Amino acid sequence: MAAAQVVTQAAPAIESYATRDVADKADVRLAVHDTSRLEWAVSVPLPREGEAEYGIELDLEVPAHVLTAHSPWDQLQEFTRLDGPDDASPSVQSIDALRRFAVGIAAKLARTHEGFGRHTRLIASPFATDDAAHHVTALEAWVAAAEQVLVDARRRLQDAPKKLEIEREAHLVDEYLSLRMLELLGGAERTLHSLQARAEQTTDDASSKRLKGVLPALANIEEQIADALAREMEHREDARYIEATADSPTGLERYLDRASQLKKHFQEVLFLESERFAVTDRFHHVVAGAVAVVASTWAFVGQLYLTKGSLSASVSGSLIMLCILAGIVYAVKDRIKEIGRQWFASNVHRFYAQRIARYRAPAKTCPSRDVIVRAKESFLRENGRRADPLNPTSGATVPVTTLRYRHQGNLESSPTLTRAGISRVKHVFRYDLSPLFARLDDATKSVPVFDSKMRRVRFTQAPRCYRVPIRIVVKLGRDVVSDQQGSLVLHKRGLERIDFE
Repeated sequence: MAAAQVVTQAAPAIESYATRDVADKADVRLAVHDTSRLEWAVSVPLPREGEAEYGIELDLEVPAHVLTAHSPWDQLQEFTRLDGPDDASPSVQSIDALRRFAVGIAAKLARTHEGFGRHTRLIASPFATDDAAHHVTALEAWVAAAEQVLVDARRRLQDAPKKLEIEREAHLVDEYLSLRMLELLGGAERTLHSLQARAEQTTDDASSKRLKGVLPALANIEEQIADALAREMEHREDARYIEATADSPTGLERYLDRASQLKKHFQEVLFLESERFAVTDRFHHVVAGAVAVVASTWAFVGQLYLTKGSLSASVSGSLIMLCILAGIVYAVKDRIKEIGRQWFASNVHRFYAQRIARYRAPAKTCPSRDVIVRAKESFLRENGRRADPLNPTSGATVPVTTLRYRHQGNLESSPTLTRAGISRVKHVFRYDLSPLFARLDDATKSVPVFDSKMRRVRFTQAPRCYRVPIRIVVKLGRDVVSDQQGSLVLHKRGLERIDFE
C-alpha cells in the first residue's frame, strides 16, 4: 500500500514530464548505430511563425594513412521526418490519425524510459548528495506511468470506428505499442540488474554504500516490473502476437522482422518528402558556358595575334611554326575550360554549398505539401597535420584527414502541422566507415605480460583499438545549443563506442 501511495504522489510530476512541451528545445544524439555506421540525430523546433535558422556541424578526424579515396556523399544516409507529435488529439477516426496517435504514444513511452534511466544514474552517481529514496520513488513512478500511458492508449483505441480497415490498423497500433512497452520494461530490468551487481561488489566507496542501502527497494521495483511484464505477456498471448523464444532462431528472426516492419509502418507517416540536387549539376551548364566564353576569348585573341600581329610577320615563311602555335592556343583553350570546371566543383562550397535540399510535408498530413525545410549541405575532406600527441611541444606532427559535414537550414512555420501537434523536425544521418577497416591492424595483438608467480613472460591477446576525435555542434540561429566532443573507438571488426569528454 505504501508503494502505491508513493507512486500516486509522484505521478503528477512524471506525467508532466512525459507530456512536456518540447517545441522550444533541440535534441542532439551522437552514437554508434551498428558495427560500421556512425549516427548523429538532431531534432530542431519548428517556428510558430515566420522562419528560423539552424546549423549542424560534424568533424571527424581520421589518420590519413587509413582513409581510402572515396566520396563522402556515397557513404552518407539521410532521413528527415517530423518529430514531437502530440497525442492529445481525441481523433482516432482515420488510419492516418491512428498512425500519428501510435507515434505520439511511442514518444511518451520513450520519455518514460529516459526518465527511468536518468534516475538510475543518479542513484549510482558517486557525486550524488541527495537522498537515494527520492530516486527510488521516482523509479516506481516511472514504471507505473508507463503502464498508465499504455492503458489510456488502449482505452482510446476502443473508441475507433468499427470499420474493417480501421480496426485492422488499431490492432497494428496495439501490437506496436506492446513491443515498445516490452523494450521499456526489458531495458529497465537490465538497468536494475546492473545496479544490483554493482551494489554487491565488495568495495567501500560512497556509491557502493549508497546502493547497498536501497537494495531492498530495488528488489521491490524489480517485482513491479515483473508484474507489468506478466500482464503485458498475457495481453500478447490473448492477441496472438508473434513472440520471441530463446531456443528458436526462426522465431527470433520472425520477431525482429515483425518489429522492424511495425516501426517503419508507423514512422512513415511522418517522413518528409525530400528533393536534393548537387549545385555543380544544377549550375553545370552555366559554369561551362562562362568558362567556354573565357577560353574562346583567349583563343580568338591568340588567333588574331598569330594572323595579324608582329609575330605572324616574323614566321610567315614557316607554316609549321604557325600550326604549332595555333595548336598551343587551342590546347590552352581546352585546359582553361577543364580547369575552370574543376575549380568550380572543388570551391563551390566556399561561395554557396555542395548540395541543396528541400523537404516538403507529407501529403497525408499537409495536403498543400508545403516546403518545411530548406538546407545547404557540404561534405569536405581536408588534409592537414596535427601535433604529435605524445609530445606536442617537440615539433613533430602526424598527417590527418578531417571529414567535415556542414548543414545550414531554414525552417518554415506551418499552421497545418501546428494544428496536427507537430513541433519539431528530426534529421538522422548515418555515415558508413567500413572503408577504414581494411587498413587497420588486427583487432587483437599479442602482448608480453610478466607472470610474477611463474617468474616468466607469457603472451596474452590485447584489443587493438583506435581513437578518432569527433565533434558535433548544433546551432539555433546564432546560439550554440549543443557542443559535444569525444573519441570514436573503433577496431578491425568495426565501431565500438564513443567516449565523450
